[in-house]
Amino acid sequence: MSVPSSAEINALIVLYNAGRYAEAESGARMLVGRRPSFGFGWKLLGGALQMQGKNALPAFQKTAELMPGEANAHSNLGAVLYGLGKYDEALSSYRKAMELKPAFAGSHYNLGKILSECGKLEEAVACYRRAIDIQPDFAMAHYNLGNALKDLGQPDGAVASYRKSLQIDPGFLPAYVNLGVVLQGRSQFSEAASCYRRALEIEQNLADIHSNLGHVLKHLGEFDAAMASYRRAIGIDPGCIEATLGAGLLCMENGEMEEAESLFQRALKINVRDMEARYLLAQVKKVDAGDENFSTLVALEENARNKASSTIEPLSDSDAIKLYFALGKCCDDVGDHDQAFRHYIKGCQLKRATLAYDAERTAQYFSDIIGFFDRATIERLRGGGDPSRVPVFVLGMPRSGTTLTEQIIASHPDIRGAGELPDLLMAIKRGAARIGARFPDDMSALGLKDLAVWAEDYVAGLLKRAPDAKRITDKMPENYLAVGLIHLMLPNAKIIHVNRNPVDTCLSCFTKLFNSGAEYSYDLAELGRYYGGYARLMAHWRSVLPAGAFLDVQYEEIVADQETQARRMIAFCGLEWSDACIDFHHAKNAVRTASLTQVRQPIYGSSVNRWKRYQKHLAPLLEALGDLVPK
Repeated sequence: MSVPSSAEINALIVLYNAGRYAEAESGARMLVGRRPSFGFGWKLLGGALQMQGKNALPAFQKTAELMPGEANAHSNLGAVLYGLGKYDEALSSYRKAMELKPAFAGSHYNLGKILSECGKLEEAVACYRRAIDIQPDFAMAHYNLGNALKDLGQPDGAVASYRKSLQIDPGFLPAYVNLGVVLQGRSQFSEAASCYRRALEIEQNLADIHSNLGHVLKHLGEFDAAMASYRRAIGIDPGCIEATLGAGLLCMENGEMEEAESLFQRALKINVRDMEARYLLAQVKKVDAGDENFSTLVALEENARNKASSTIEPLSDSDAIKLYFALGKCCDDVGDHDQAFRHYIKGCQLKRATLAYDAERTAQYFSDIIGFFDRATIERLRGGGDPSRVPVFVLGMPRSGTTLTEQIIASHPDIRGAGELPDLLMAIKRGAARIGARFPDDMSALGLKDLAVWAEDYVAGLLKRAPDAKRITDKMPENYLAVGLIHLMLPNAKIIHVNRNPVDTCLSCFTKLFNSGAEYSYDLAELGRYYGGYARLMAHWRSVLPAGAFLDVQYEEIVADQETQARRMIAFCGLEWSDACIDFHHAKNAVRTASLTQVRQPIYGSSVNRWKRYQKHLAPLLEALGDLVPK
């Protein structure tokens, strides 16, 4: 085979390296026309075509045929096949490249990308790790390793990989975005906000990232900044439905119901089939029989039942769940309780199928807490912690009246309501990890100094939300799991535990689609057993903690005599009475819980003994609750 002169080859390389791809293509075509067996000419032609977005497949196929022993030729062919969605052929090419050059990081990386696309994530992870072993500063390999680990449900590994990618390439925007997403999913909202802000420094006009920033700022209690981020996202892209819904939900939480409804309607103009918008529209107000959204939901449900004959695209499971919960709420509003419960049952069945909830493991979790925090351990650890009087914990089962209780006491001028905060349990988790422990089953290393550090960590985060407040409420219901630790960590904090009729509480949980958590609530029997564990744990706290360690209040008594119970709670917090606590529903506090629409109204009694409307459907729940069912 005659070989072209080095001058001719170098001239083509110069054109290619200068970005003059059309001229390089023309020269390479002439070259392979004269010398069709010259593999490097086909390689140059393929590269020039690829850089212009043209079909490079025939050129790279010819390159691999003529240069069968060159790993790069097979890798280039694999890349083109991958781009065309021909994954099996691409895999074959990449595997050939790896056989020829086992230490070629690019081939391992490219093979990992295809395996990721095919859902073979464990194999993809192995490929990315091999590429990194060969080339430790391979930023894209670290990034895609993070993506695979994220999809495998391994957020710690994903975070480490994204951080390594950014250490190598500090300007790599996608790594900031995905790191922010993972941190947001772990409730590390401050860190997530930093990632999104860094991404926006690199590229300002990213509507989705402004929307994500709005979400995390809302969780951080920075409501004005959150709304500004949503508005910026909508300004960049009026069709950004996530920002539109986020702004609408924030308006709901701020009590601006008409504006919220308008935004949800706007979201439906963007996408008439958006089920999140329809679900929220059903929540924003009491529905009547002529409600247009209600009629559409009914039609969508009929279509779902008759999907075999329907020409409309079927709903995803996620959208179907929202559909049934929205219909349940609408039917409840119009008094059709049997039909409402049928919808709730269907929605809960679909939701339960998506969860890996383990009732036995949860029962053991309750037992582990009770087993560790006995009276002797409480006494051994007493005397440490942080003396701050700022925290006021409002806790209990979800849907037990904690939101109402917080709104009443946070209407006092000296108390700032912070809503449901993940801070306490996260501070405990971080602190336990530092001493090599796990909450609650392996806390033997816990000492007084640890309690002080954990408490300082928590109080510092709390004060960032309202630096000038005398008292700040934390209304995370699940903090009841840590009442003993709260007592030890923050001996001067106030703890208010809200009780409610167990059946009403459980029914309210069952008929509510939670944004996250509460995985026990989508099966009546599991829900009843969970409530039994909660009741057992609260009885334990009463038995091992001193009298007055926390205040028990009864939701039904608040409904029956708001002022008496409000005075009792304010006195427990060590504050003078304020009449503002009577008119709590006029307060401007944001409400970020499933009860946000109810607490924007004066107290009403229709939620008391609500379960009796559904009694004939509740046999599994009543049986699981046993003696806890009110006589």
